[in-house]
Amino acid sequence: MKKHRLLVTSPMHFLPKLQEKYSKIFDVDFIYPSKYSEIKQVISQYHALIPDPGAKYRIDSELLIDASNLKLIVTPSTGSDHIDLSFCVDNDITVNSLKGTGSIIEDIHASAEFSFLLLMSMIKKFVPSVEAARLGKWREIENQFRGIELSGKTVGLIGLGRIGKKMSKYCNAFGAKVLATDPLGAQGVENVEMCNSQEYLLNNSDIVCMHIHLTNDNYDYFGAKEFNQMKEGSYFLNTSRGGLLDEVALISALDAKKITAAALDVIKGEQDSNLSDHILINYARANENLIITPHIAGLTEDSQGKAAKFALQQVHEFFRSV
Repeated sequence: MKKHRLLVTSPMHFLPKLQEKYSKIFDVDFIYPSKYSEIKQVISQYHALIPDPGAKYRIDSELLIDASNLKLIVTPSTGSDHIDLSFCVDNDITVNSLKGTGSIIEDIHASAEFSFLLLMSMIKKFVPSVEAARLGKWREIENQFRGIELSGKTVGLIGLGRIGKKMSKYCNAFGAKVLATDPLGAQGVENVEMCNSQEYLLNNSDIVCMHIHLTNDNYDYFGAKEFNQMKEGSYFLNTSRGGLLDEVALISALDAKKITAAALDVIKGEQDSNLSDHILINYARANENLIITPHIAGLTEDSQGKAAKFALQQVHEFFRSV
């Protein structure tokens, strides 16, 4: 029987046994790192695609218009904003992601662990203190690095899904009170106070963390109105998607000292060719009150390995059923 052709641009080079297993099932090519131009040249040859969610390009209509044989895209991520979903619907291309996969996604911890790390780095002024030590500076500038303790503070979680729930446990373990709201109506969990309004959460939280999915309806979800509702001197964290945040409003809140600091693992336009000119990266370069990491929350061998295994299994099951 002729094998289906599979293109994998997601990183799997550190999973040789998994590569070997599925190379026996599919006619598979692993291309990582990949460029838009080279994928566009070969995409017509493949029946399925496992894309790299961190690539510097989108799986857009211009790329997919050449994918005449493509039947399935499985992204090893919860988000799918790097894929033109409308084009896929119109052209009968099935798109699967980790979102809603139950026990599989619950066993992936990297993003929640990294979110908590970023929170602690922000309130402890960890990044600028490391840089100061590299420059030979020590306690003579200690006033620049005096942070706060998480114990006794109130953390407000916008979104109580998989990552929000894990974050609530981490914060509780460090002695913080946790408030939460969830746009999708998620049920509360132990030691979390569910709020009737987001405004109440913002008014009463020392640290606000956003953990919700980006949709067509919530672009720029968090903006000037929400920052104005936050406590004076509070902190803000976003590890969801860059499109949820009004980035100009964030800079205004930081400049006005409405909030003490912010920490982000995501920004708008992550596939742009020259991120060094991005408004937030420019700001972070000149100001220590903004930490940005390059969308690496899910970047562990453990979590990426589980996601890769899921994606390959999805491709296998799809073609067994057709």
